[in-house]
Amino acid sequence: MSGGLDIEIHESLEHPLGVFFKPLRRARREHYASWKPGMGAEKRRAVLTIVQNEAVFLPIWLRYYSRFFAPDDIYVLDHESTDGSTSGSGFVRIPVAHLTVDHTWMVRTIETHQHELLERYDMVLTTDVDEIVVPNPEWGTLGEYLDRFDEEWINCLGYEILHLKDREAPFRMDRPILAQRGYWFASDQYNKPALATVPMTWVPGFHMRSDRRLNLDPDLYLVHLHRMDYDICLARHRWRRGRSWNQRDLTAGWAEHNRITEEREFERWFYEDDSWVDERHGVVKEGPRILVEKIPAIWRDAF
Repeated sequence: MSGGLDIEIHESLEHPLGVFFKPLRRARREHYASWKPGMGAEKRRAVLTIVQNEAVFLPIWLRYYSRFFAPDDIYVLDHESTDGSTSGSGFVRIPVAHLTVDHTWMVRTIETHQHELLERYDMVLTTDVDEIVVPNPEWGTLGEYLDRFDEEWINCLGYEILHLKDREAPFRMDRPILAQRGYWFASDQYNKPALATVPMTWVPGFHMRSDRRLNLDPDLYLVHLHRMDYDICLARHRWRRGRSWNQRDLTAGWAEHNRITEEREFERWFYEDDSWVDERHGVVKEGPRILVEKIPAIWRDAF
C-alpha cells in the first residue's frame, strides 16, 4: 500500500521486450569482442541537456555526468532560468529563449546544438535533466561504454524510479539516489535514442527518431527520475502548470501529465499511469498498469 493505493511489489520481472534481448546482446558482444579497457579513450564526447529552473535535478544531473565528461564538454541550454540553478560552474551554459512551453521548439533547438557539437565531437549524449543513462553495472561504467561505442546511435532501455512514500523517506540531496530508492518499473516510452555519433532528428519529446528506426541496447539503461520523490514531483507539476503553454502542445496533449496537480488525480497518475502520447496522431495511448519491481542490489552504487 502506498498513498492509499494498492501497489504490488515484484522481486523481479522479465522485461516486456525480454524475448528480443538475447539476440541483441549476442550481436553486440560479437561486435565489441576485440575491445580492451582503455581503447577508445581518445574519442571526444559531449553531453547535452536543456533546463529551466531545475534546482533539484540539475545538481543531480551534473553530479552524475561530471564523472564521465570534462566541464568543457558538458553543455546546458538555459531556458531563462531565474532561480540561480544555472549560475554555478562545471559546465558550459548556453542561453536560449522562447515564450511558451513548446516541445517542437525544444526538439529543434536541441537538434541544432547536437548537430553543431558533432562538428567537434565524436559522439553526443542528449538527455533531459531528469534522465540518467547508465549501463548495466555488469558491463562497466558509462565511461567505458563511451570508449567502445562506434555505432550511429543507440536506443536505451527505459526504467522509471518510483517513490513509495509509505516505505521510503523524502529525498535528500546529500545522498546517492539508489541509497534512498529501491523500486522502479520498465517504461518503453523512455527507450530513447540518446547517444549518437551522427546528427539526429527526433520527434517532440525525444522518445524516438523521426524515421522511427530502432537500435536497442538492452544493457544501456535510461533511468527516469521524474517520480523519484512524490512531493518534489507534485511541486514540479504545479510550477509547470503555471507556465504559458503552446496551443499545439495543449491540443496534442504533449507532456500532459506535467499539468496534473489535483492531489487525488496526481496520486493516481503517480502510482498507476504509464500512458504516453503518439506524436504522429496527437493522441494518448493507454499503457499497461505500472508493474513495480525491486531494483536489483547490483545497481546500488550506480548513482
